[in-house]
Order: sequence, then C-alpha cells, then structure tokens
Amino acid sequence: MNRFIYNWVFLFCVLVAGCDSMFDKELPPHNLVGENAITNESSAEVALNGIYSYLTAYGTMSAYYISDNEYRTGLLDSAYRTDFEINGLLKFELNDENSYVSAPWQLVYKMVNAANNFIYNVERLSESKFGQNRKTEMLAEAKFTRAFAHAFLLRRYGYFWDINSVYGPIVRMEPSALSNNNQGRSSVKESYEKIFEDLDYAIKYGPVFYSKYRACATTAKAFKADLLMNRGAEGDYEEAIRLADEVIGSSEFGLETKYGDVFTNGYNSKELMFTRHLKSVPTMNANVGSLLKLFGGGTYKPSKLFLEILTPKDKRYEVTFDSMMVGNGTMAKKALIWKKHYVSSGNCPMYYMRVAQMYLIKAEAMARTKEPIKDCIDVLNILRERSENTLFDAADYPSLDDVLEEVFRENVRELSMENGAIFYLTVRYNESGHRKLKDMNPNFQNDDQLCFPIPSAELEHNPSVKQKPM
Repeated sequence: MNRFIYNWVFLFCVLVAGCDSMFDKELPPHNLVGENAITNESSAEVALNGIYSYLTAYGTMSAYYISDNEYRTGLLDSAYRTDFEINGLLKFELNDENSYVSAPWQLVYKMVNAANNFIYNVERLSESKFGQNRKTEMLAEAKFTRAFAHAFLLRRYGYFWDINSVYGPIVRMEPSALSNNNQGRSSVKESYEKIFEDLDYAIKYGPVFYSKYRACATTAKAFKADLLMNRGAEGDYEEAIRLADEVIGSSEFGLETKYGDVFTNGYNSKELMFTRHLKSVPTMNANVGSLLKLFGGGTYKPSKLFLEILTPKDKRYEVTFDSMMVGNGTMAKKALIWKKHYVSSGNCPMYYMRVAQMYLIKAEAMARTKEPIKDCIDVLNILRERSENTLFDAADYPSLDDVLEEVFRENVRELSMENGAIFYLTVRYNESGHRKLKDMNPNFQNDDQLCFPIPSAELEHNPSVKQKPM
C-alpha cells in the first residue's frame, strides 16, 4: 500500500434506478482536509457517502472477490484460464507482485482511511451541529464500514481461522499520515477485537434500517454473527445464534416467499440486507464490478463438484442457472450462465448479506454446540420449504457431523456465487486438522496457503510489516 496522504477524495455517488433519495443528486468530488472537511451534518453526509462509494470499485469487493474464493474452493471452472487462475488460485501459489493481490489491498485501505478521517472529524464536532441522535448514528455507520473493510482484509490477507496467529492485517484506527505509516500487523485476536468493537458500536447506536446501501444496527448484528463463526472462540457460536435470531425476528427484513424472488426483485428484495450502490443499470458486457461479464457472460462455469451438490432435482437449480447464447457471430456459443446475476430486470446487486444466511449460520452454530439433531434440521427446513424442495428428515442424520455436512451443502445450494462465503466454510470445517477445503481442492496442502500475501509495495514502504510464510 502506498503511503496515504491526509487529503482524501470522494468518488461520484449517483442514483441507480430505484435507489434511495440520498443518491438523488450527483455529488461532486471533494478534497477534504482536516477540520475544514466536515463542519456540520450536511457535509458529514457527503463524507459518509464517500466511504460507501469504495464498494462500487471494479471487481475488488464484487466479482473477483467471489470468483477468487469460489474458484480456489473448487466450485468453479474457467473458460479462459490464466496463469493467475491456475497457479495463483487453484495451486495457491500467489505472487506478492500480482495486481490481483495489490489492488484490493490498496483500495480497501483507502476505505479504511476514509472511515478514519470521518470518525476523527465527526467526533470533534458539537452535537448541536446534528439532528437528534444523528451524530452517533453517522459514527455508527462509519464504524460499520471500517469493520467491514478490516474484516475483508483479515479474511483475505490474514490467518482469520487461527485466533493465536500473529498474522492479522494492519488494523488502522486513525487517519493515515507519514508519522503512522510504518505499522506492523495486528494479531488475529486483536484484529477480531477491533472489528467487534466497531460492530458493537454500530449495533448499539446504528440507525434503524433506511437503505440497502447503508448500514443499520440489524445489519451490523448479521455481520458480527458471520464473523463469530469464523473466529470460533469460546461462546462465539452461542452468541452467533442469539444475533441470528434477532436478525430473523427483526421487522426490517425477511425471507422472500419464493427463492427466485430474491433475484428478480433485486435491490428491492426484502431479504437483501446490504449491497453496493451502482451508478447505472448494467448490461451483459458492462464492467460493473464485472459480475455480469464474468458470471452472466459465462466466463466462469460451475464445476463438476458444484453440480454434484446443486443438481437439477433441486428447485434452486433453475433459479441459479440458465442456458443462453453469449457472444456475437462466429464467437457466439451456448453457455450455462449464472442467472442470479442476470435477470430480466437488469438488476445486479452484490449480496453482501441476506437473511437466508442467518438461518444457515444458526443451523451450523446449533450443530457445533451439540443441540438436538431435529432442532438443527428444522432450521434448515425453513429454507428447504421456501425453495419448494423436499424437507429433510432428521432420522436420516445419525450424527451432528452428518448435519454439519448437510449445512455445508445447503450453503452451496443457497448462497453460491453471492458473496464468497463458501471458502470460509471450507476452512472452518476442520476435523482433526483435515480441512474440508482439501476435499474440494486437492492442491491445498497447508494453512500458509489460505490467505493472500501482503503486496510487495506495502513491504517496500512499510518496513514494520511482516510477510506471511510463503
């Protein structure tokens, strides 16, 4: 990562068809410096929009994030295999000079720095500059975005599965300057603690839901439940169940009546909890986070392993896939495309979190805390019934290990190609040192392969940071 300068530039924030009123006008870029940057609620609102705008960047937290995770998990095949895909992803031989390693690192730390600048300046303003509770609500949103960004960095560049590891990301909690550029990694334990401090603030002080493009208290609960499952420390699974129940019981969100409605309703789905904001309705070949290009255009296709889990017998198959001609003229070919990312409405959300994930987290956590098999299966059957599939019979599952295997398969059927979460499942499914990832991708040999290296540019400019074992 290059040294951050104290100035920060906000990207354009414009309205997607059907977006919320806060994006009604195109916002000009701003060079915001120190105490002159944010002086009241109105200027703080512009700055807060600027933090969220980093989520729209090409590929970083959208298609490439999904494909990197699902590809190395063994759920994807590529029609255009590059050296990076074959060696970097499938064989876990990642180079610290590769742009796919450096670009996300640089962009996400810009998001962290934008959040830090916002928090630093807003905390110093009088409550009288804001409407009732608005100062703490806006700080809660900013701290959620900082947690979101740090969690991305922890799971991509850190040993997120090992709470005792020293290989966390660089957790930056103040605006970047030359004086604090040289900073080493936080431990994984410290990383989770800082992320949860921010999420707990967002849970306590965050606003009620008002936009799919912005955080609320309930959204923060959902993300904390997800991260607790990855940490897996004492009490984490019980806390994840409690938070999942609160999200499920919230009146702000809910399951769609039909599985397919999640995708046909797109941004308007009541199940979608958090997504990015796009500047325009995308077309098949638009470089809009490349979701449509990579998945809708057939660049990535489901692997044999994937199709052994999600078969045509499952009602979700016809919602997930479609067969169509892609390309023009002699280059046209029939491809199995990811229908989730290409529906007639032209919607193209990122499903950073939706309500169904809470049911899957709850079922997994219940199995890990040794709750009755029938109770675990009953939670899964809520999603089975919604997707019009045959319900599971608890009698078919002799042990909780069998339940956990079914939870994994339901994750693949329900959430594949949405937010990259399946990879984390294959890592935390660890039986006596044997990770499920090894069954999915036999190239996996040891835990040092699980995360990306820190980019060489960061090592060059920040001698305090230590590279992971290669």
